Amino acid sequence: MKPTETLVILADDRGARFLVNRGIGKGLSELKEISAEEAGIDVEYADDRGRSRAAPGMAQHAVGSRHAEEIQERELFARRVAETAQELWRRGSYDRLVLAAPPKMLGLLRERLDGELMSNLVADLSKDLLKVPVADLPRHFEDHIVF
Repeated sequence: MKPTETLVILADDRGARFLVNRGIGKGLSELKEISAEEAGIDVEYADDRGRSRAAPGMAQHAVGSRHAEEIQERELFARRVAETAQELWRRGSYDRLVLAAPPKMLGLLRERLDGELMSNLVADLSKDLLKVPVADLPRHFEDHIVF
């Protein structure tokens, strides 16, 4: 009998890790890591909104939401993470998907993952586990899945 293989995705606004579990007792091993920076997405956020001046000596006006760039960059990176996940899923022989990300990124990833990935999603945690060592990750999922 073939062991159940699980693709695990950990992501936040600045990076993502893709791991695999090849069956019970096998633990997790890292497949790939990507960052927003290497993907060409600028994650340097402005401290305040931009300003615009109507004419010399006239009033200044705030331009756009100060969070607009952050939101746009998060969406771009979520799309990149979803594309990478779909590519890995197609190349591998995975049976299920596990996802962990902070709430805003988790929502964006759920929207962007295709139907096949979403139908195989067995657990999604609203937690930032990106910097957790691989050896410590299984305990974060123990209520949902056994590695």
